[in-house]
Amino acid sequence: MELSQILSWVGTGTGVLIGIPQLVKTVRTKKVGDLSTTMFVLILVTCACFLTRAIVIKETAFIFYYAFLIIMNSLQIFLIWRYRDGNSVA
Repeated sequence: MELSQILSWVGTGTGVLIGIPQLVKTVRTKKVGDLSTTMFVLILVTCACFLTRAIVIKETAFIFYYAFLIIMNSLQIFLIWRYRDGNSVA
C-alpha cells in the first residue's frame, strides 16, 4: 500500500470521529439551540460534491468518508429538526 493510501485511510479514520461527539451529545441532551442547520446543510452539499469526485477517481477511502459524513450530517439535521423548540420526545 502506498503512503498516500495509508494517509487517506488514517485521515478517513480520524475524520469519521469528528462528528460523533456532537451527535451523541445531541441525542443525550435533546438540545439543539446552539447548532446551525445551515452549517450542516452546507457540509452536506460539500460532501456530495467531494463524494462525486471520489467516485469518479475511484478513491475508496474518500468514497467511504464522504458517504459516512453525508449520513452523519443528515442525521444531525434530522435531530435539529426533531428537537428544535423543545419538541423532544421522552
